[in-house]
Parts: sequence; structure tokens; C-alpha cells
Amino acid sequence: MIYVIIFVFLSVSLLSWAWVRGIDNMKENHPDYKGEDFLNWGEDELKSKPKSPEWDDNHVHTEGGFH
Repeated sequence: MIYVIIFVFLSVSLLSWAWVRGIDNMKENHPDYKGEDFLNWGEDELKSKPKSPEWDDNHVHTEGGFH
């Protein structure tokens, strides 16, 4: 049981150390990055394409719902 506790403690310690190092690296090398492009998923591409008339993002399509 003590080996499991030691293993978990070491794993969490290494993960925490890597995470803090990554945050420090971003702070030093990319100080202007605000994360605004995170999970953008191509909104710029969607704005440039014409919208399809058969799909409207403002309505819920419930045809063939669950019974």
C-alpha cells in the first residue's frame, strides 16, 4: 500500500512541476498571449463562407426525437 501512495505522490509531483514549468515558459517567452484563439475552431472560416439556407444555428432541430 505504501508503494501506491509513493507512486501517486511522485506522479502528482512530476505533473505539477511540468505544469508550473509550462506556465512559466509561456509567461517568459510569450508575455502578450491572452489565449483568445484557444478553441476558436475556425470562426474566421465560418464568417467568410455563406450560410446554408437549410441550417439555422438559432433553432433547435428535433425531427425524429427519442421515443
